[in-house]
Amino acid sequence: MVPIPVWSGNLRLSLVLVPVRLSPAPSTDGSVAFRMTHKPSGKPIKYLKGIETDRGFKEVPEEEIIKGYEHTKGHHVLIKPEELDELKLEAKHTIDMARFVDRDEIDSRYFEKPYYLLPDSDEADEGYVVLRDALAKTQKVAIGQLIMHGREHLVGITAHKKGLMLVILRYEDELRKPEPYFDKIDTKPDASAVKLAVEIEQRAPEVAIEPEMGEAPKVINIMDALKKSMQARGQAKVRDAVRRRISKEPASENGRAKHHAFRGC
Repeated sequence: MVPIPVWSGNLRLSLVLVPVRLSPAPSTDGSVAFRMTHKPSGKPIKYLKGIETDRGFKEVPEEEIIKGYEHTKGHHVLIKPEELDELKLEAKHTIDMARFVDRDEIDSRYFEKPYYLLPDSDEADEGYVVLRDALAKTQKVAIGQLIMHGREHLVGITAHKKGLMLVILRYEDELRKPEPYFDKIDTKPDASAVKLAVEIEQRAPEVAIEPEMGEAPKVINIMDALKKSMQARGQAKVRDAVRRRISKEPASENGRAKHHAFRGC
């Protein structure tokens, strides 16, 4: 069942206007919701809104609660709901495809949330598929701006299968700089170990060493682990080839190629 659109408007390229609607791509956030529960009674725990007074905690009614901004520790500027409404951007029902970039020009860190961008009428189909195929053939992402829920978003639009995808993009100042996290990593990799890691076609088997009680975990030599992984994979392929030969099972072209590759193991 197609969910209710969260936005509708027009997609514009120069003088071409295509009516479109926007639907979230994720069905759920993938998380499991838990509630804090009172063990003896099995009843859910309630969270009360209130303030600390000289006499202790005091619950306050919902109508007395407004938003506030803490400008210094313990000091807040109170903001009325009508003031927030004034700050909201007026909805603009057109996304201008103003700039086009190659897909690999966009750092994956900037992708925030995907949406399906759909034609909003039968008359929109022709223009829609033209834009879709143009983006598909050029492997480009159209960059534009979308105002939704009173907030301006940077967006990227790209072809996906039979339709178009729109992705909310993060602005550069919304990301933390990576340098403080990675600056202290200065270990030089072993070139042979890197070569072996590249050659492994699938995820290497996990090498787990259970430490004795009270002992610190042992450091695993990455070179030894990779060599063992390569050896284990080679032996497994040889065993598969031998089983096929014994059972006289005809191997596929891909299987025969892999068998010849490990024939000398």
